[in-house]
Amino acid sequence: MIERISNEELEIYAQKVKDDIKYGGEGILIDEALKQHPLNVDKAVVAMKICLIDITNGTNLSRNLGKNGGLYKLSEKIVESNFDERVKIGDTSIISELAKWTKQEFGKNLFSFITKYCLYHNVHCYEKDNYAIFDSVVSKNLYKYISKEEYETLTGRKLRYNSFFKMKDEYDYDLYLKVIDFIINKNNITVERPHRKLDWFIWYKNR
Repeated sequence: MIERISNEELEIYAQKVKDDIKYGGEGILIDEALKQHPLNVDKAVVAMKICLIDITNGTNLSRNLGKNGGLYKLSEKIVESNFDERVKIGDTSIISELAKWTKQEFGKNLFSFITKYCLYHNVHCYEKDNYAIFDSVVSKNLYKYISKEEYETLTGRKLRYNSFFKMKDEYDYDLYLKVIDFIINKNNITVERPHRKLDWFIWYKNR
């Protein structure tokens, strides 16, 4: 049976996250750090923000970036990508671009981390909601909110256990976001920043 989502539930779980001593506190740190240092033009500042988002989200970048200047290289790449202008307008192509580069450079597809880095800046620096985080917990549970028929009609593909992880492997962020938007629209969600609150709702409920 397909689960429904209400505006009220999203607001309740958003408050649960904010009230959680761990996740709420880390959210405050991210908000304050990014508002004080919104731009991505200085490699050292970018590196500090990468580390903050890595630690608070448990993305294990120290393992994935390797020992050969990975943090420096990723910081430099973000600076060179015209990051601020693109994220400010919600350019989703930057996700696949940076994720493909990380795969080529480090042998690791850092798709999930890149979605987080973009979303946090889009939300906290520009007060927008153009991105949705790709998270393993969310991706494992999205099937609960869309039927097989709806998924096939929307994507032209069969809904399988690894469907959302395949989007990561294929760097298909736009298709991932398309499914998220379908779920939001199907449930008549009208809350402020629905992408962010849907992520909190599914993640906190199933973590």
